[in-house]
Amino acid sequence: MGTRNRVCDGDKSNKWLQEHCARMEAAFLIQPWIATRTITDYCRLCYQAKDGTGFLECKRAQLAGYNTLLASLRMETDPQFGDTLKLLEDAKETCLSTRNPNEACHEKMQNTLQHTQQLYDKMLDDYKKRYATISTKPSSRPAM
Repeated sequence: MGTRNRVCDGDKSNKWLQEHCARMEAAFLIQPWIATRTITDYCRLCYQAKDGTGFLECKRAQLAGYNTLLASLRMETDPQFGDTLKLLEDAKETCLSTRNPNEACHEKMQNTLQHTQQLYDKMLDDYKKRYATISTKPSSRPAM
């Protein structure tokens, strides 16, 4: 019986590491994708509540998700995300700070969030294409 760890064998560890990194990357892609969709829904709901007293409360709830999305975008290195970050920050400053519903702000917010969603959709599609072969290959690690 050898003392070598099977997981650290040359080819096996590379495959394991590749699979592990792929899963980590997926987690970091899915979180902002979900946040973008959630904020878009909040935005619609807040605008629908524009005639009621729940408008400001809805905007407060939307703010937390918005800040999370902005933090995720700050970590992206792609220049497209930098431009999107600026658009989202501008929409946040002008639209989330308004006390009264504004059609122009709602449209601006929806367009910016839709653009962000498209960027994350593209990233997820690229991810799926890149790692499709990993998920279709059976694992060479022995069952425990």
